[in-house]
Amino acid sequence: MASHDESTSHHPELEYFGAYTLDVISSTAFGIQVNSQKDLNDPFVKDVASVMHEATSSNGLLTVLAGLSLITALSRTEVIAQAFVFFVAGYDTTSTALQFLAYNLACCPEAQEKVVQEIKNQIGDDKPTYEGLAKLKYLESVVMETLRMIPPVNTVNRMASEEVTIKGVTIPKGAGVCVPIANVMRDPEYFPDPDEFKPDRFVESADGVVNPFSNLVFGFGPRQCIGMRLALLQIKMAMVHVLRKVRFIKTDDLKDTPTLKPGSFLSVAERPIFITAVLREAASKTRVQHKVP
Repeated sequence: MASHDESTSHHPELEYFGAYTLDVISSTAFGIQVNSQKDLNDPFVKDVASVMHEATSSNGLLTVLAGLSLITALSRTEVIAQAFVFFVAGYDTTSTALQFLAYNLACCPEAQEKVVQEIKNQIGDDKPTYEGLAKLKYLESVVMETLRMIPPVNTVNRMASEEVTIKGVTIPKGAGVCVPIANVMRDPEYFPDPDEFKPDRFVESADGVVNPFSNLVFGFGPRQCIGMRLALLQIKMAMVHVLRKVRFIKTDDLKDTPTLKPGSFLSVAERPIFITAVLREAASKTRVQHKVP
């Protein structure tokens, strides 16, 4: 991102955050080393990009994949489908979280500079490590508040293990239950002023301000997202490197609240969102606009 000069204008979404998360999930989940940040013509990158849109915009595929866990012996096609779900879960969701995080930081420069100061105070110019990233409590609260406002996945599905009645509604054993986590995390009963970006609500969560059952971005219980720690590590690692180099600035035409594409399983902006990235050591000289899908 920092390597582009003044002549750079708009860039496709696969660059930067999307390319970064693709590189990480390729190496951690499949042992395939790619560098999509510099080589978009890599065959593996092109194959993933060609089918990602169809997979993330169709609930039908995700519904089929969700039921495969009931099958004891998987066919070759089913194994491939299960492998592909790693990309839906590990690539697109983390990329989306990073993009909306950059959007929130552009809209809230006070929070952005507070994160930058925390990075300087806690790890300085050292290479970020797992232990170092764990010290960045305010950055984590900014990440969690972004995920609360715009969770990458809108719903979570569970199966009732026994019959239960809740407020007069009986859910029979074996019934599927769809929890609209995006609605829960915008409920003012659990999150006062839910439409406002307030990272401090998670700074205070150690005191019991945030009900853990209301923060469902990674699900809850034994079927909580298996990639939660990897996702948070990826997001914080990316932000440390990026915010050391650039400052995100809100463009004049940027709306306060992005409109999400209706009917999508994942949170996808209905229209591209552009923010400006300014090099910190040359803030008055270099401005690069980036598209946040």
